[in-house]
Amino acid sequence: MLTGSIPESIGKLSNLEELFISANNISGKIPSSIGNMSRLSIIAIGRNMLEGSIPVALGNCTNLQGLDLNRNHLTGAIPEQVIGLSSLTVGLFLQQNYLTGALPPQVGNLKNLGKLYISENKLSGEIPSKLGDCLVLEALHMEGNLFEGTIPSSLPQLKGIRELNLSRNSLSGRIPSFLSEFRLIEYLDLSYNQFEGEVPNEGVFMNVSAFSIVGNNKLCGGIKALQLRACPTQRERKLFADKVVILVTSITLSTFLLIACVSAVFYLIKRSKEKSSVDCSLGNQYPTLSYAELQQATNGFSSANLIGAGSCGSVYKGILNSGELVVAVKVFKLQLFGANKSFLAECEALRNIRHCNLVKIITSCSSMDFKGNDFKALVFEFMPNGTIERWLHPTLYEKEDLSSSVLLYSMSLNLIQRLNIAIDVASALDYLHHHCETTIIHCDLKPSNVLLDNELCAHVGDVGLATFLMATEDKSNHTQTSSSTGVRGTIGYVAPEYGMGGEVSKEGDVYSYGILLLEMFTGKRPTSRMFTDSFSLHNYVKMALPDGVMEIVDSLLILENEAASEMTNECNIGRIEECLVSILSIGILCSSDSSRERMDISDALNKLHNIRNAFCEIRS
Repeated sequence: MLTGSIPESIGKLSNLEELFISANNISGKIPSSIGNMSRLSIIAIGRNMLEGSIPVALGNCTNLQGLDLNRNHLTGAIPEQVIGLSSLTVGLFLQQNYLTGALPPQVGNLKNLGKLYISENKLSGEIPSKLGDCLVLEALHMEGNLFEGTIPSSLPQLKGIRELNLSRNSLSGRIPSFLSEFRLIEYLDLSYNQFEGEVPNEGVFMNVSAFSIVGNNKLCGGIKALQLRACPTQRERKLFADKVVILVTSITLSTFLLIACVSAVFYLIKRSKEKSSVDCSLGNQYPTLSYAELQQATNGFSSANLIGAGSCGSVYKGILNSGELVVAVKVFKLQLFGANKSFLAECEALRNIRHCNLVKIITSCSSMDFKGNDFKALVFEFMPNGTIERWLHPTLYEKEDLSSSVLLYSMSLNLIQRLNIAIDVASALDYLHHHCETTIIHCDLKPSNVLLDNELCAHVGDVGLATFLMATEDKSNHTQTSSSTGVRGTIGYVAPEYGMGGEVSKEGDVYSYGILLLEMFTGKRPTSRMFTDSFSLHNYVKMALPDGVMEIVDSLLILENEAASEMTNECNIGRIEECLVSILSIGILCSSDSSRERMDISDALNKLHNIRNAFCEIRS
């Protein structure tokens, strides 16, 4: 974790092509000298504590493809020179700062930009019509600002848009019908604005789970699932106006009080029913939460709070108890096949298990939402460092091989951190396999299901596919109860025997763990394009061991090893390579195609402990 500030002298690194210093404790201002680094294609200095304005000089980086400044303390306006960099293609990420002023019309220069995130700032004014010139834009997030006026009529040109979030602004007028013509759009959020009039009922507006319009109290019509009032005809509007005049002149104070009392009674009855409908499936030891409480905690399940999504549901960051408790809320997509079984299986798996390397469950909620639909969610302890997926494979920009001209500090894990995580995950599996009253098979171990806390301690989560092995009386055989049928797990991590109809087993989890271990130390996904049916990540590593270990490990570990060579002797460097060989050898044994040849997770855990002890001796 880096601290301090970015020195002004960084501009002297004129040959640097990529600058990654994200997710550290970097403070101070962004040096304007970065503008001298004309070869830069990526600048990623988000998730720090940078302050001040965005330097106009960044507009000199005419080869820039991606710019990430999100989650800092930046102030002032967005420079026209930066928002107008036509070279930007990967993405422009300015969200969660304190930027003010209007969105410059030069945004129209971003004709080849894929993602634009300016949410959670203090930007104001109208949405510029030039935004429609961003023809290849796939994701546009403008939520949580002070934009006003109507949605520009130029936006129909965004034919490739998949995510559009304009929520929590002060936009007004009617919802344009052209939004229903976006054929590729997957989610549209217009909530908490001042829209009025009829809601379209075609395109994305036909799928209630694909859009949100809550917080716009003057809307009417739309599909039946929205349960909005019918839009009045012109004659009905005139009759309604006449009735309002008569009602206002004739109503008495007593009638008003009676209506208020009746409304209050109905409200209390509704709240009582909502509370009584909650079914906490994990037992009395957990607090009971209603749908309304979770909805409020996640800001209406806002996309700004979305921290992950899977096959059965989405995970949102939430704040409970007036800001005292930060949680992760996993909301199940009950309309999908198997989602309800996944919820029940995860509840069953989490009911009695307790281990420091499993994600801690806080409560579950089985209730109804405000529209009367079934609602199921699990509430977990929040993991501030996310999944190891995002550490191993940063989403802004990814390369299979890093050249010597790359300065990469962002989202990197050193050797001992990766080894600690590997031990944490093995400890969790060892507990599930050998120390529970009923053996539990995780069935979906992969990087996106391993989360990291503040101390980078790993916690295994998402046991929605879990299978329970019930021992028979002779103790030699097992029967299994599972939450679903079919191939279990995720492509690349699922054991080969599962694809041929084999029953789930501890050996299947060990296979997934072996692949995970290889990925953690090589930095390569098992689904990388370099791997085919006949050439896998397992074979790639096996062919390189032992002499070629430094040729296949993650490039970041090589850079770390080269830096260490300046402080240690060659003997110690050789012993570090031996540690890497030993770690990858365990991954090879665990990911063997034959289940009989795989190690037991307890043996793998013991060997990893020994490797860590040896590594610590080297460092001391």
